[in-house]
Amino acid sequence: MDFALTDEQELLRQTVRSALEAFCTKEWLDDLEAREEYPADLFARFAELGLLGLGVPEELGGSGGGMVELAVVCEELGRFGGSVNMTYMPTAVFGNQTLLGGADADMQARFLPRLAAGQLRTAFALTEPEAGSDAAAIRTRAVADPDRDGYVLNGSKIWSSGALAADYLVLSARTGSLDERHTGISVFMVDASSPGIEIRGIAKLGHLAVRSCEIHLTDCFVPADQLIGGVGRGWKALVRALDAERICVAAVCTGLAQRCTDLALSYGLARHQFGQPIASFQVISHMLAEMETETAAARWLARFAAWRVDQGIPGTKEASMAKAYATELATRTATRAMQVHGGYGYSKEFEIERFYREAKLYEVAGGSTQIQRNLIAARMGIPVTGGRP
Repeated sequence: MDFALTDEQELLRQTVRSALEAFCTKEWLDDLEAREEYPADLFARFAELGLLGLGVPEELGGSGGGMVELAVVCEELGRFGGSVNMTYMPTAVFGNQTLLGGADADMQARFLPRLAAGQLRTAFALTEPEAGSDAAAIRTRAVADPDRDGYVLNGSKIWSSGALAADYLVLSARTGSLDERHTGISVFMVDASSPGIEIRGIAKLGHLAVRSCEIHLTDCFVPADQLIGGVGRGWKALVRALDAERICVAAVCTGLAQRCTDLALSYGLARHQFGQPIASFQVISHMLAEMETETAAARWLARFAAWRVDQGIPGTKEASMAKAYATELATRTATRAMQVHGGYGYSKEFEIERFYREAKLYEVAGGSTQIQRNLIAARMGIPVTGGRP
């Protein structure tokens, strides 16, 4: 089994790396995050490079490719920080994958070409104040309005990244009873400018240029032709999007860990104490060796999960394994990199402090590490309490 990148995938990786090195300088990112300003110019650059259409068939206006290509891109994004990948994923992963997982041909034709071209931006609205790890417990309600051929939505969402900059919300609502769990959930493409929607940003620790948001819906009307996959059929589309999220987050964390390792190595070779580079001390050299080894393991876990999805093989367990491992690795590696840098790692003059702030989110967002372990255990045949199915 060969998981080396093809020539086309390697060219994609190099193209993304070169483009981001030229565009996403530390000075640009520092200024952007200080102002907490959405990087619309970066989103436009993603569109120019065809990255927003990855995983979308060419006949639907996309760039083709699959989950492996998305993982390759997301690993490169992870090297440049959370504000960079948070500009990309809400549309290229959540928007595209949810539509591909559940929408009919007409709806895909209406939305996917515009998403791939960067003409529309989406945000994912699943989590609620009382429905986080237990995603099937959402209470936001969608009630049919036959007189207007649509639905009226009421409820609240939280932690929707990029919602303030989105044109549409990929929003989950309950059309059945709470007892129906998954079969009572439907997913809508909701125009973010619709009357009855209030979106507010949340102050947070990192990923500052792309606001995470709370959303309140009060008698918000959504036309019936913006329902993805039919009434009560939203969970299938969500499972595809959530698996894609886990793989892409694992890839992002791999990129973050590799960047922290590279920065720590460079600093460790340049910094001298007691007449020699600090990287030559065994305690530092072994730390760096572990960082490099564990990052390679995260990379192969993410690519293996992505490959299974592209082959049509069930990959939920593997996606959760990749996310659980890579997210904890990101936090551990950022901490070690800061330790190698010493006091300088705590300074905003160095990139490490930003990666240190950003890494922890990935252990929590998209299903916590503990929930991923529950999910893995369940697919091993172990009876578990809780966990996203």
